[in-house]
Amino acid sequence: MSNTPTSVPVITRPPSLCEYANGPCDQTFNDASYCDALLLYPSEPEIIAHTIEDAAKLLQSTATYGLRGPLHFRTWKDIGISGQIIFCRICKAMRFATVIAADVTTLNFNVMFEIGYALGLGVPVLPIRDTSYIEDSKLFGQIGMIDVLGYIDFANSAGLAESLTRRLNQQPVFPQPPPINREQPLFIMKSHIQSEGSVRLMSAVKKSGLRFRSFDPRESARLSLHEAFKQVHSSLGVIVHLVAPSRTGSVVNNSRCALVAGMAMAAGKRVLMLQEVGTKSDQAPPIDYRDVIRTYSNAKTISDLMIPLVKNVVGELQGSRFVPTALPLTPLEKIDLGDLAAENEIVSLRSYFVPTAQFNEAKRGHARLVIGRKGAGKTAIFYGIRSTHKPAWSNVVLDLKPEGHQFTKLREAVLQKLTPGVQQHVLTAFWNYILLMELAHKIVHEESSRSYRDKLLRQACERVESVYATYRTGETEQGDFSERLLALVDEIVERSKVIKNPGNTEAITQLVYTRDIRELSDALGEYLGTARKEHVWLLLDNLDKGWPILEAKPADVLLVKSLLEATRKLQRQFERRGAEFHAVVFLRNDIYDHLILDPADRGKDNPVVLDWNDPEVFKEIIRRRIASSTGLDAKFEELWLFFFASHVRGQESFSYILDRTLSRPREVLRFVRDSIDVAVNRGHDTVREEDIFKAEASYSDDALVDLTLELKDISPAFSNIPYAFISTSFTLSATDVEGLIASAGVDSADKDKVLELLLWFGFLGLNVYPDEERYAYQYQHNLQKMRSGNPSFAYCIHPAFRRALGSADN
Repeated sequence: MSNTPTSVPVITRPPSLCEYANGPCDQTFNDASYCDALLLYPSEPEIIAHTIEDAAKLLQSTATYGLRGPLHFRTWKDIGISGQIIFCRICKAMRFATVIAADVTTLNFNVMFEIGYALGLGVPVLPIRDTSYIEDSKLFGQIGMIDVLGYIDFANSAGLAESLTRRLNQQPVFPQPPPINREQPLFIMKSHIQSEGSVRLMSAVKKSGLRFRSFDPRESARLSLHEAFKQVHSSLGVIVHLVAPSRTGSVVNNSRCALVAGMAMAAGKRVLMLQEVGTKSDQAPPIDYRDVIRTYSNAKTISDLMIPLVKNVVGELQGSRFVPTALPLTPLEKIDLGDLAAENEIVSLRSYFVPTAQFNEAKRGHARLVIGRKGAGKTAIFYGIRSTHKPAWSNVVLDLKPEGHQFTKLREAVLQKLTPGVQQHVLTAFWNYILLMELAHKIVHEESSRSYRDKLLRQACERVESVYATYRTGETEQGDFSERLLALVDEIVERSKVIKNPGNTEAITQLVYTRDIRELSDALGEYLGTARKEHVWLLLDNLDKGWPILEAKPADVLLVKSLLEATRKLQRQFERRGAEFHAVVFLRNDIYDHLILDPADRGKDNPVVLDWNDPEVFKEIIRRRIASSTGLDAKFEELWLFFFASHVRGQESFSYILDRTLSRPREVLRFVRDSIDVAVNRGHDTVREEDIFKAEASYSDDALVDLTLELKDISPAFSNIPYAFISTSFTLSATDVEGLIASAGVDSADKDKVLELLLWFGFLGLNVYPDEERYAYQYQHNLQKMRSGNPSFAYCIHPAFRRALGSADN
């Protein structure tokens, strides 16, 4: 067979950017040869490796022909890697292969990286697996990026050879790469743990001045392959944060990061693989990317590790020009529903944000609390309020997004040693101090230059700068809010070692800050009056991020109560200076339930609850996003029927989708996006009935994995409970449900708690006569209200989970 094709694909040329060479590729491709399938697999377990190698020999020995003559099959062991950089040889072989067959029977970091690399090159990947070997099957389910490619199952070499031959011409198709997002050129794969390294990483990124998008596994458990492809190819730089192998959940996190990093390197992106090193016993990084990974044991070194990537991305932004995609997009391919996480679309969200009644209440300052489940749109409202009020000079907008990591440290190191009464005093003082300091920080760093136009204003600003300087330290001045908050917590922890039992006001004051805070308060009040500030807005989101559902500790609830008390104190203080103070705190439903249970706090703070029970609102969300990305501005019904089949199995198609989601914006957007991805992947001009049905299976799998991970956050013993419902009827009696919960190994003492959780999450609902299904989100997650007036009912599994579980009607 000739080694020279009629046309030379771009990928068969040495790349102009290679992370291994830190520049243009330094390898020669003169000795490369083509093959129809390259088989990649781990060396262990040997029984699987030998099966794959025997299949390759069997394929090579048979007279199988393709378009260019006899088909040629190779394994990675046939490449000849002795004495050379291993991955360079594998990279070259992948570039000259028609298809990559990658074994995913077991989870191997090298193979995951190679799968990502092949996909980044545009080489089709066929995942192969021995279904009788199930050691890592649940881990692959949690990662969820490979299943859309379609597995080839095998049990022996002959079966694998036969299946590979059939699938060689059934290659998966990816959409065209999107243009570079020059507004947000970085994409960050966050880790699932909010560690010190995570805080420092995000602080370093924010200080770089480069805008970014991110995937946060604490917000969305699974990253789809199409979304990864889109995010990687629209970026100039990609950062993946791998955690220490000894951390819980490291295998899933690091595997996902390996795949995305491989995809990014193959696509010619600047890549930073950041690896946390916990102990000396932590194993060395996988050999494929050992030479390009950057390790740290002290999180303070992360900012230095970031420097090369930042410089390179900035250089590309300054020197590169936009290059359009090679082929025109079809109308369906133009649809961009935006990112599932509002944090990743702060700018674009403005063009299609839907101002609901809840948003308008919060925007006008009539609500101190915005309540909703994860994915209900709290963060979108956060940015909506900020965008509304920040442009006006008469407003000061303090937008804060702390992380639970800092408060856990404060609770464990300090609060546990104090009585409940003293805890509340300490926390109220803590919040009063940190909010005043952040307000001063905002004025010093964002408004100081404007003060030179007015002598009196300059004097007021100088006083704020002077007083602020006496309170802050070099450590608390650095980084973003999360890093400054962490530094303050560290200071309090150190002082608590000296002040053993703070029982009076003076001791509490010394624990939180070292001098009287009134001087700073007076300086800020004087500045607000002199600058004629009419409104001070405090927006605080993410406070309860990472707190287990329905498992908030008393100290966590006290943290929220103390924050609200501190905001009321600041409101009185600033309004005496003529500036209206508005605080809006964003919380989950279950945290809010703790607040209203306390009679002392009930009614003090007006809430707005994000319930999404009106289909028309979802229609408007979809309509605005389609119109924004395609330029087709019409009624929802017209746009929907232009792109989507009208019905699925006899039901109107949008209602079909809505009924099978958990009725939150993020979930509806995910299902619709999955439907579009399936249609594009199949080369369809519109989303057909079978595309929606296929997307339902993918969405259902994701919903089930999300649920199991949220249950795992509450208790590892709860994570497998939903799997007890596999192959059951989706309508169940109370006795059936109790038996299934018991079969999952739940202790009798926890059965009632587990049932409450399954109802709260919407996994189970109530099937009331005559066949009406009720779910917690229809009642703002008030289970008592949901059950009221229905003494007898059956349970039902939510349609979102039925496809994944294989549930059937009675």
